[in-house]
Amino acid sequence: MNLFPISLVDYRFQRKKIVQTQVAEWLQQGIVEPCSSEYSSPVVIVRKKDGTPRVCIDYRRLNKVLVKDRFPLPLIEDILDRLQGSRVFSTIDLKNAFFHVDVNKASRKYTSFVTHEGQYQFLKVPFGLCNSPAVFQRHINTIFRPLINDGIVLPYLDDIIILSSSFEEGIERVESVLSIASEYGLEINFNKSHFFKEDH
Repeated sequence: MNLFPISLVDYRFQRKKIVQTQVAEWLQQGIVEPCSSEYSSPVVIVRKKDGTPRVCIDYRRLNKVLVKDRFPLPLIEDILDRLQGSRVFSTIDLKNAFFHVDVNKASRKYTSFVTHEGQYQFLKVPFGLCNSPAVFQRHINTIFRPLINDGIVLPYLDDIIILSSSFEEGIERVESVLSIASEYGLEINFNKSHFFKEDH
């Protein structure tokens, strides 16, 4: 009898490993904590654009009953209008944007999810909640309020657009934004950030 090598992938094991690794990282970073909540939403794995897995929580059922946060997000048309008159632009991308904001202690139980290792709840605002964008936008607007009022920055969720009329002014303004970001512990993704782009 001719035998051929047989190789089978246990996708359930593979999925558990992905979730286990992500939760361990979140625990270490203080993003989640163990809990015993009467609420729970399912864990899902989605693929990023580059094909790597991303662990998410499916909050669709929870979102249906949440009271919506009506804090307004900036309109793209308004941002484009504000860009007029500026010659040099920089865009800073915030890494894991929502994780910069704490979840109210009384609300943490609603963010709960269960894995094969236990039950956890978020200490930081998770991706997937319907109110996460509004909560984060309010947080960023508060941090950069003086620079927003002076027409220096335009925050749009995890992107901070820095406006300037010259390269020299652009350097000063980027330094101001980076200083504030450091003060508030905002983590920047420099690979996705762009500096000193000129409007021709």
